[in-house]
Amino acid sequence: MEQNILNVILSVAITGIIVITIKVVEYTKFKTLSGSHKATGVIFIIIAIIEIIYIASNMKILSPAIEVVTSLSAFLLFFTFVYLNKLQNAISGMSISLGRRINVGNKIEFKGKHGIITQIGLTKTIVHLDNTKKEMLIPNKKFDEEITIIDHSKGEKTACMQNSINGDVI
Repeated sequence: MEQNILNVILSVAITGIIVITIKVVEYTKFKTLSGSHKATGVIFIIIAIIEIIYIASNMKILSPAIEVVTSLSAFLLFFTFVYLNKLQNAISGMSISLGRRINVGNKIEFKGKHGIITQIGLTKTIVHLDNTKKEMLIPNKKFDEEITIIDHSKGEKTACMQNSINGDVI
């Protein structure tokens, strides 16, 4: 029994260190990404559930509850597929935030419309359209598929095409 209590204390200490580390990473790496607190909130909930399950199994309490949680994993898997689009956009948002290719203030072209990025969020980016007072919300996963980034200082497209015959860059 003493070994179980020692394992639980060690587990709670490790979990605390992990939570603090995630918060530090959020504040240092994702400080410009609006909505990142939502992603870390989900991570904290998952960590708490795993910790509760570990403590309950280590202390040999709530064994029937563990069986119920295990059987509910299929339900959780279903919701993962339902929210797959949101998850893809969130991962793209984190990638945009960590990368240097796309920043607030860049000019972009999307579906024939030109605009300036005003905010990069966890799942979507807000673009102020040129010559209008309208804003457009673009899902972050579109930045890997359909967005052309235009350098805001030069006004030239940064994407280039390579000639497949002699390898020249056009």
